[in-house]
Amino acid sequence: MLVFAWGLQAAAGGAELPSVEAPYGLAWGPVTEVPRPTLVDREANITALIYFQGQAPALGRDTQEIILDVCRDEGLQRVIWFSRILADPERSDLYASILTEGIRRHGKPRPGPYLRSLLWPPGVMLGIRTASGWGEQIVMVSEGGGFARCSERHREQAGHPASDHVAELFGSASHRSTGAR
Repeated sequence: MLVFAWGLQAAAGGAELPSVEAPYGLAWGPVTEVPRPTLVDREANITALIYFQGQAPALGRDTQEIILDVCRDEGLQRVIWFSRILADPERSDLYASILTEGIRRHGKPRPGPYLRSLLWPPGVMLGIRTASGWGEQIVMVSEGGGFARCSERHREQAGHPASDHVAELFGSASHRSTGAR
């Protein structure tokens, strides 16, 4: 069973909001020890540690991939979970299970910044994306309290905020023009 411990901050104007606990027993902030990643990708002030199914922390039958975004100054500030490609009714059942747990923990969600995404303050995000030519995946994103600061530094160094990386996962056609970072 997938444990629902995700959050996405929807801070306006770069303000830092309290964040939910980091998933998988991880902690927001400086990283002293993480499992060896399958792949590493660096851009400006962010290092993405990528784990594929079967490699901790990407365990569980419904997990395809997990990405840990580690910011140079703020440490671990974002975790992105991707389900395996799922067809209905399996996708609908898993989504409903995650949604039910989100409502139990955080109350009623509001529409998220992407089509088929939901947010809960202090910011839990749940969404469905189309994986071109493959099918659909459930995506959950959790951001730590220093993510807005990290994203601003990323914008200064890379020319775009770090939040754009999640927007790319949902495709440009699905991005809504909102105040969400």
